[in-house]
Amino acid sequence: MHPLGLVLFAIIALGSWYWWQTRPPQQRRSAGWKAILLLMTLGLLYLAITGRMHWLGALIALTLPFLKQLLPLLLRLFPTLARAWQARQQRHQRSDQQHGARNTGTMTRGEALEILGLQPNASREEIIRAHRHLIQKLHPDRQGSAWLAARVNEARDLLLDD
Repeated sequence: MHPLGLVLFAIIALGSWYWWQTRPPQQRRSAGWKAILLLMTLGLLYLAITGRMHWLGALIALTLPFLKQLLPLLLRLFPTLARAWQARQQRHQRSDQQHGARNTGTMTRGEALEILGLQPNASREEIIRAHRHLIQKLHPDRQGSAWLAARVNEARDLLLDD
């Protein structure tokens, strides 16, 4: 640590200790937390200024005390966000069910080739490669449609069974 940093830290620590000692006993607990918070803030500021800590990390660390005041607001918003997420999931499920109702017939080889974007003489490796490429984009775990992923899987199974 730089000698100037040590001197500044010692001055701030002694000043905080004196400030804490001059408080009435019933205020010492909150005064102690304020002193600790001040020392941590100044320490983070020192690390950011000297280049030992990225400025974005210091900014995030400095906003942490304000989360105490934001937490009640976030907790009040949570039920609203949860309802919006559930409504979104229900819309996706209804959409998937509607797609499934439209196409209840069996898939032909031509449809399977069209879905995977392949030529009629595609090899086994080409089928697997095309399926892998599409399923990475359309998988429900990656916010894709379950119906589309099922169709891609069905096309792959049909072509590999032939």
